[in-house]
Amino acid sequence: MMTLLSLASRQIWPQVLSVLHVRPERLVLLHSSEEAESKRPAERLKNFLEGSGLLQSGHVVLRQIPHDHFDGVREGIADYAAEHALDESNCLMNLTGGNKLMAMAAAEWCRQAPTPGFYLERNSRLVRFHSVGADLRSDSEASVSLDPSLANSLDPLALLRCQIDSAEIVSAGQSLTLSPKGHSAKENEFPVLLQRSFDFRRYLTSDVEDSDGRAGDGLEFATAFVLLKLGVPRVQRSVRLSPRVLGRLGHEEGELDLVFNWGGKLWVVDCKDRKDAESRIDKLRMEIFTQCGVTPRMDQLLDDLADELRERDLKPLKEDLLIASEVAGLLGRAIAVRRSQLPPQAIEFAASRRLPVILKDALFSGLRDQLCPRPGSSSA
Repeated sequence: MMTLLSLASRQIWPQVLSVLHVRPERLVLLHSSEEAESKRPAERLKNFLEGSGLLQSGHVVLRQIPHDHFDGVREGIADYAAEHALDESNCLMNLTGGNKLMAMAAAEWCRQAPTPGFYLERNSRLVRFHSVGADLRSDSEASVSLDPSLANSLDPLALLRCQIDSAEIVSAGQSLTLSPKGHSAKENEFPVLLQRSFDFRRYLTSDVEDSDGRAGDGLEFATAFVLLKLGVPRVQRSVRLSPRVLGRLGHEEGELDLVFNWGGKLWVVDCKDRKDAESRIDKLRMEIFTQCGVTPRMDQLLDDLADELRERDLKPLKEDLLIASEVAGLLGRAIAVRRSQLPPQAIEFAASRRLPVILKDALFSGLRDQLCPRPGSSSA
């Protein structure tokens, strides 16, 4: 039985991709007593891997080791290896997770055992290590780039449950896939359909009915359609979260418009189809002008009202962008889809979070650049 020893941490993707690449028969998640940083993530990962069928039930083992004692970490790993007769013939060590001290101690155990190990970089490049005499050396020639599409078929909702710690999913929303009509629809027809406010639900299949339609839902369905046409297997829509408060559910925290799994990352899309403050005030100004004309004083009042509306819109806008970027996780991606360009302050905020903003009339090109970036582009 091939056993993969792995240091647990809050980031799940190094664990998931490593399991998909190595295909161990048993996974041992080495976690510390730190609840948020190590223990609970390990428990969620065990539930996900066994629940998704990536490993058989009972073949994911949780093993607690210290997080702040070098020799304690090394001896904890050595004790487990001795109990189960693990050596270089039946064992690998994943050095990617844990804190730095745990990783250093695990590497030292690999050197002494000797047992091969590996480290998974953010670009999905897997670097292997092995012992040569008294040294631990990287095997650059044997390093490989993992194919992140290995994970594309995994359930995005299950991945989200595994990823988040501070919130609970209180509503799973809808799981969307392409209908037969959606599969046959042509990309070059999309701009015309969008301009005509076409109902893209006609091109989608859902596991549950949409019970409470709202203004702005059309952009979510249009975006989901584009994502599915670009190759995403399924998109989860309208996932509602509630924060954990002392072990119980608190007030509802927010809603994730679209969640999907692609390229070894969890993606969150925040869609808003509202008109900006300027557009609303300009419409009001034209209506007043057609009725009685606009005096300089009225024009100034309308400008002041536009400024006030812009400020009011900015706070919830930032909150939406913040939730999307935080839920996606360190190795995830968040995208904002909007009817029109954001105000300068919101653009700066999105840029600080490395959160791309895609406009409604450029959905196909914008989303394609994010999902399938060209080598050397900022999205790669």
